[in-house]
Amino acid sequence: MKAHGFDTRGEFKGERVPTLPSWQSSDEGREIYVEDEDKKYYGNNSEWIDYSIAESATVTDTYISRFPYETLVPDNGRFGGTGVGMGRDVSTFTASALFAPYNSGSLTEAGEFIYDNSTNGGAGAALNQTTIDLLAAMGRTSGDARYGTEFYIASLNAGSGTAASATFPGGTRYLMSTNSAASGPCAFFGNNGYATFCGWVRAITGSIGIGAGAFTRFEINGVEQELTNYDLATATGWIFILSVFRAAHGYDSAFPRFYGNDGNSLQIAIPAVFNGYIKNVSYHAPVVSNF
Repeated sequence: MKAHGFDTRGEFKGERVPTLPSWQSSDEGREIYVEDEDKKYYGNNSEWIDYSIAESATVTDTYISRFPYETLVPDNGRFGGTGVGMGRDVSTFTASALFAPYNSGSLTEAGEFIYDNSTNGGAGAALNQTTIDLLAAMGRTSGDARYGTEFYIASLNAGSGTAASATFPGGTRYLMSTNSAASGPCAFFGNNGYATFCGWVRAITGSIGIGAGAFTRFEINGVEQELTNYDLATATGWIFILSVFRAAHGYDSAFPRFYGNDGNSLQIAIPAVFNGYIKNVSYHAPVVSNF
């Protein structure tokens, strides 16, 4: 290799450091190999980026066909069954394999977004207050609140069981659901062991625990949070969360790790799971699936 008068031959090694250092502005453009993680990083203008994960994606478009990733959730997060595919409408609330109730809990219908709804000037049925609140949090108004791909909102309800406990600022809580395919837990974690969960959630009865202490990244409304177990209070209202988790063996049956106590309820709208590490994502309508 020749560069500016230098003639180098033979083996050439990049910079090696024992552990990942704190990012500084002078690290922009720097590339390092971190020995204790066996990974390469490069510095951008704000942080260290792991070469092994996907670059960030920022998507705020309302419409399903323009989102650049396909969800691994077969019903597109619509709780309308796998048969709805890319069709605009849904007709029957159907439980999702992503949220198989645990600890004697249940999964029930909490609302529905209806195409051409009368709440926003259309000829269809009216929306309930749960759906109206969700659209307001999304910023969907006018035509975007009247028209769009239909979906149901689910309520994940904690039962009386006390298996799989975790500690949160508000006390001990218990796992509310597992992900369950026909032959066992869902194998989401294929891209270097990472998977990313996204969706709109609201605690409606009692605080709900989100097991962020086990995550690789956790965002609320696009803002990165500390990786500590998080209590979602009822007063918070609807939020959009993003949770990245790594399972090197391909599955984690507790993902996306919601916890509660008997009688607590979490409302969930248009959840999605992506293969790999994704950040800074936002969406306001169901995400396409290839199932």
